[in-house]
Amino acid sequence: MAPLVRAGVFAAALCAASVAVFAATAQELLEQGDRLTQTDEGFPDSFTRALTLYEQAASLDPKNPLPHVRMARACLAIGDWLGKDELRWYERGEQAAERALALKEDSAEAHFFLAANRGNVVNLRPFWKVSPTVIADLEKHLLRALELDPRHARALHMMGAVLDETPGPLRLLLAGKKDQVEGYWTRAVEADAGRYAYIRWSLVEFYRDAGRPVQARAQAQALLAMAHPVDRRLWAEKYRPAAEALLKHLAAP
Repeated sequence: MAPLVRAGVFAAALCAASVAVFAATAQELLEQGDRLTQTDEGFPDSFTRALTLYEQAASLDPKNPLPHVRMARACLAIGDWLGKDELRWYERGEQAAERALALKEDSAEAHFFLAANRGNVVNLRPFWKVSPTVIADLEKHLLRALELDPRHARALHMMGAVLDETPGPLRLLLAGKKDQVEGYWTRAVEADAGRYAYIRWSLVEFYRDAGRPVQARAQAQALLAMAHPVDRRLWAEKYRPAAEALLKHLAAP
């Protein structure tokens, strides 16, 4: 084999090997970040460290939407739980989800995290800086997420929340109706009842406020029995005490 040909073959082989290492490295970074965010133990440091790993994965594999989806998920969690600088985290999560959708439109996770982060951004901005049509935009992304994944628990829950909490005049902009709230929340619980305490708690409150104590009690007891909630810190500090207080109240003569 001529030297130039030999050099060309060697360069091609080296390039192929580099691509293999490159892909594996990006995947490893994603996996490391996912391990850090499987629970809220070590929060918030574990989540901010995961964000750095996801950003590195995105720089290594710029056409892969997954690092951006993971960034949007981590930013949503930090904004929800940290209690400060929420707007900054939600805006960052919104941008990450937009990037993920630009790379892969048919991602249920990206549509959900865009709606979730954007919804929080809207809630934190002065009302005069928010377009009324944003509520329809949120619904559009949630419905698209559920079209792609009908058992997406968090999208089901947020769809119910949007229908439940949207003020009267803005309801005209929504395709859904308020009488669908219970259906969305029961489907959310059925889809992933053991992971997210806040999903179960929404149904507890719904039945309590509707004057249906038997169902409220059943959901509160199920919340107390959760073994491995992802949001364990919130479950322990907020939802478990609330469920215990509700059960005592319902048991009182």
